[in-house]
Amino acid sequence: MPSGYYRHPTLHRDTVVFVCEDDLWTIPAAGGVARRLTSGLGAATRPSLSPDGAQLAFVGREEGQPEVYLMPAAGGRPTRLTYLGGSLCQTVGWTADGKILFANNAGQPFPALLYLYTVETQGGPPERLNLGPARALTFGPDGRRVIGRNTGDPARWKRYRGGTAGQVWIDQEGDGNFRPLAQLPGNLTSPMWLGERIYFLSDHEGVGNLYSCLPSGADLRRHTDHADFYARNASTDGQRIVYHAGADLYLYDPASDRSALIPVEFHSPQTQRSRKFVNAGKYLDDWAPHPKGQALAITARGHLFTFANWEGAVLPHGEPPEAGVRYRLVEWLNPAGRGASGDGQRLIAVTDAGGEEAFVIFHADDQRAPEILAGLDIGRPTDLAVNPKKDQIVFSNHRYEIICLDLTTRELHVIDRGKSAPISGFDWSPDGAWVAYSVSVSLQVMVLKLWKAETKETFPLTRPVLRDVSPAFDPQGKYLYFLSYRHFDPVYDNLHFDLNFPRGVRPYLITLQKETPSPFVPLPKLKAEKEEKKEGEGRPKAKESSGEAEKKESPPPEDAERGDKGQEEKPLQIDVEGIEERIVAFPVDEGRYGRILGLKEGKVLYSHYPVEGALNQAWLPDTPPAKGALYLYNFEEQKEEYFLGGMTDFRLSRDYALLIYRAGGRLRVLKAGEKPGDEGGANRKSGWIDLSRVRVAVVPGAEWRQMFREAWRLQRDQF
Repeated sequence: MPSGYYRHPTLHRDTVVFVCEDDLWTIPAAGGVARRLTSGLGAATRPSLSPDGAQLAFVGREEGQPEVYLMPAAGGRPTRLTYLGGSLCQTVGWTADGKILFANNAGQPFPALLYLYTVETQGGPPERLNLGPARALTFGPDGRRVIGRNTGDPARWKRYRGGTAGQVWIDQEGDGNFRPLAQLPGNLTSPMWLGERIYFLSDHEGVGNLYSCLPSGADLRRHTDHADFYARNASTDGQRIVYHAGADLYLYDPASDRSALIPVEFHSPQTQRSRKFVNAGKYLDDWAPHPKGQALAITARGHLFTFANWEGAVLPHGEPPEAGVRYRLVEWLNPAGRGASGDGQRLIAVTDAGGEEAFVIFHADDQRAPEILAGLDIGRPTDLAVNPKKDQIVFSNHRYEIICLDLTTRELHVIDRGKSAPISGFDWSPDGAWVAYSVSVSLQVMVLKLWKAETKETFPLTRPVLRDVSPAFDPQGKYLYFLSYRHFDPVYDNLHFDLNFPRGVRPYLITLQKETPSPFVPLPKLKAEKEEKKEGEGRPKAKESSGEAEKKESPPPEDAERGDKGQEEKPLQIDVEGIEERIVAFPVDEGRYGRILGLKEGKVLYSHYPVEGALNQAWLPDTPPAKGALYLYNFEEQKEEYFLGGMTDFRLSRDYALLIYRAGGRLRVLKAGEKPGDEGGANRKSGWIDLSRVRVAVVPGAEWRQMFREAWRLQRDQF
């Protein structure tokens, strides 16, 4: 077993340079002790030895973005050569006159769109080659060339046969006219012209191996027989070919038509395998406010924590980092209230501790062992919501199902299943008796439905139009809010004769009782009522008799003992007959809305996001962007107002008293409905949560094992 993972090798005669631990290492082609060449702050990858073997080009990230660097092949200080600023950069090789060839996606609308450049070893402006999109270039005799398009690493998407599969094109006459080299039903990459043949990697026979053919495309030959790991990232010095498969390096000699393992003695302190601590904000996954808002539960990099908002200790839950277990989708169970069995002292989350995903229940004080709900067919949960009154949850999964789980009886009930898309939002009614959810009924259409927990009946809420998503109950039980893709106002493109719908979404509501009027049509207030109210306010309050005061101040013994629980909550009455006709649009502009939640006292919050271009959008940002704005609609004042900006997403505590929103890698807790001030520090006054209190320990080896198992489950379950 190798002690390192060796990749991206390059070759010059008897010298091989490869990547391991994000640094460059060198070794004799016959094998031996590996010697480290770099020890930088950023990752170094894709080395390429010059034709004379004296210099080494590579892609470095010392200053952030991947750029081309150059250093002596024997070791020494690297020099940065390019400043293009693309998100993807790859060295490709060298030209005959000593320039470095590389590919970069700078200025392109899609990250996978790369163009070829050359740059002098002394630096200077790179020159883009007039070859169209390409990632590979190799030279043959008499000005003939071969390029690779979409030639990424097939091992990352095995046996892919789609429109962006790698292709190899040849300029056979050297006149600039290219044609496909070989029409193979596979994913081709790493073209290399050696002598009279063109070598490349392909997986058209199932596993990536090394092949070659004549410039005409004829006489296809297979040269390696890897059956377990793909042959990857091949390169040549014009005489032999080096590549890696699995974690090993291999050297192929065309003269003998044999491939041999390069034995590597790798002695490293393996610093990257040591335990480390990472920033909780950067790796924040899920976050859930306590039912009363005074505490938070979060998962960061797969670990679960609870803590009071602004003071006190942070309490970790679950297995230690060495166990390699991931927790996600955390929520607090059972708020205070009649019929509930707890007061926010329990948590539910998803764990993969047993090798398969299952729900686990924690006790916030950690006095009792976690309880894993094993043996339930839950699929891969994607979201969950807790019944505010009973020990029940509703969750969605990768099978497009929405399921109710009774935590007492462990009974599962499949409420519904989408036809073509995941469940797009669901919410419990304030009394815990109903669930509103969004479900797909065709490829393009999602509708809202209503499920009654007691009878397990389902009722339609909206008719099929396009997509109705993100339902949320009004705290008073008057309305159901949702977002809908049904506003058709086409926008003319400014460059082409084209019409599109870059926004198309508006918030809507449904009146749950048939006698409830639209809140957007204010009812007239009678003059007499106003005068009576004014007169009552101006008149001095009459003194109550001692007996009346005593009666008022002393509740019956039973009610005094029960407190709030003495106030019997009325069940929510929903008039399902004709409910599809009781849909009302908010009188606001269409846009890109993300979530809508109701507040008490006739107010609603909804998030809005800008329409942006694709050039500067990161496909996999380190932290989610915080470009959203939160708006508040006030029914009494009949107006929309800007509430706050710089937001990623938001939630409310289960008593609707506190707003918790995320801004990139930060969290902030505020009184719901009250605009925040400009305070910047992490404290109770500003509302910002100090996530540096959370120490997230990472044991890389354990984390890698967990990632491998989870990747397999994702492939297995969603194939």
